[in-house]
Amino acid sequence: MWREIRLLTKVKPVVASMVDVAASGGYYMAMAAGTIVSEKLTLTGSIGVVTGKFNLGKLYERIGFNKEVISKGRFAELNAAEYRPFRPDEEKLFAKSAEYVYEQFRNKAAYSRSMSVDKMEEIAQGRVWSGSDAASRGLVDAIGGFSRAVAIAKHKANIPQDKQVNLVEMSQSSTTLPEILSDIIDTSLKQLVDGLGLKSSDGVQARMDNIMF
Repeated sequence: MWREIRLLTKVKPVVASMVDVAASGGYYMAMAAGTIVSEKLTLTGSIGVVTGKFNLGKLYERIGFNKEVISKGRFAELNAAEYRPFRPDEEKLFAKSAEYVYEQFRNKAAYSRSMSVDKMEEIAQGRVWSGSDAASRGLVDAIGGFSRAVAIAKHKANIPQDKQVNLVEMSQSSTTLPEILSDIIDTSLKQLVDGLGLKSSDGVQARMDNIMF
């Protein structure tokens, strides 16, 4: 997405308007625009990476669930190993992957904001800034709301400020973080229930230690 927005800026003005929150993914897209407009209290960033996996071992023990995995390859079972903690080599692999993705994010941010990598590193590091703080550090170009962004876009496109323009909404409503987490939990519980040999039903099907499935 970052690349596509950068390519678009070569053929037309692109102005990003950040309102309440522009978390990592939001800022990743916004920083590709030619101009970024933020409100004073917009949560901006972070320029950072989070990764990890579930460790459901104690839950499995509590409900008497046993999982056996057959794998070939040093890291083959990593995505299926939610029943145990990381091995040292697995943790090292995850950390290395996170570091690589972080460096890519940080370097693209530096390039997008015409800033040295060292300077961006001072600002990034997974920090979250308010819109005002982000502006003072070069992460944002202007403070204001959506109307300010439209005005800047008009100026860049040589459209008179008093000329009426039609705003076309292209995006669909995004999935919220609670919805994402809910989907992850639902999927994990479904796998657990399937592993216990219980079928989905509309009503209560089994009760184990006060846990109903």
